Amino acid sequence: MTMTSSTDLKLQRCCDSHDDWRTLAEHLVAAFPSIAAGDVLRELARSRDAVVAFSLEESEQFGVAELMARHQLLLLSGEVRDIARLDPERHMRTAETS
Repeated sequence: MTMTSSTDLKLQRCCDSHDDWRTLAEHLVAAFPSIAAGDVLRELARSRDAVVAFSLEESEQFGVAELMARHQLLLLSGEVRDIARLDPERHMRTAETS
């Protein structure tokens, strides 16, 4: 298995579009057999919540949520590795220095 970083990843959708969340969930469960169905559904629910929270048009919700969920599932399955993240450092504020 070749591992790529998430910055090199070109996410592919399984279908041109989905008409409902149930169909999308079934497709994602089938696409990631190494991940428990409950974990797949959890990631899809998080993605669905995000697209709804950001008030995306209904016509865009399925596609964006699918790509978000696929990315998280690829990370979860180990098929891609996450890119390095910034290491947050503590910044001294003027109120903290006195």
